[in-house]
Amino acid sequence: MRKLTPIVLSGLLFIAACGDDDGGGGSDLSAEEQEYVDAAMAEFDPAEAEPLTEDDARCVVTSMVESLGVDRLEELGITPETFGDDDGAPFPEGLTEDEANSVVDGFDGCLDLSALFAESMAGDPSIDDETKECLADAFDSDTVRRIFVTMLTEGEDALGDNPELMQELMGIFQECPGALGG
Repeated sequence: MRKLTPIVLSGLLFIAACGDDDGGGGSDLSAEEQEYVDAAMAEFDPAEAEPLTEDDARCVVTSMVESLGVDRLEELGITPETFGDDDGAPFPEGLTEDEANSVVDGFDGCLDLSALFAESMAGDPSIDDETKECLADAFDSDTVRRIFVTMLTEGEDALGDNPELMQELMGIFQECPGALGG
């Protein structure tokens, strides 16, 4: 479960406080789907997953399993064993845009991703308050969604290869220069 937090937050390069705990999962799972969730949760360690709570983690894992389904997870090479191994739930890549949006919808039902970013900024002593506010405003839900959809469809490394997204991110950092230490 060590990679569960990066599943949710790696595109934002932050780990932040937990979300609202009210959605994304919890419906009746098939035995096969439950096997995936149970495997991922068996490795859950609150100290390593912080700030995610066990409920947050279960919600995120359940929403991804429900969004993609067992057949698609298997097509992606994700089994209950790999989903719950010591490295934690893998970050799926190569999803269709519709699949990626469905996964992000599930994550967003579990956690307020934009709020998580803002809260994570509040805990970073190297960033001044004005820059934190600027970044929180700049990383709105649409920007966060584009980051995640890009990672889920093209892989985490694709963020740097997407000129439109990179231009948008550079614009944010130019708007909020304290984010780059300047």
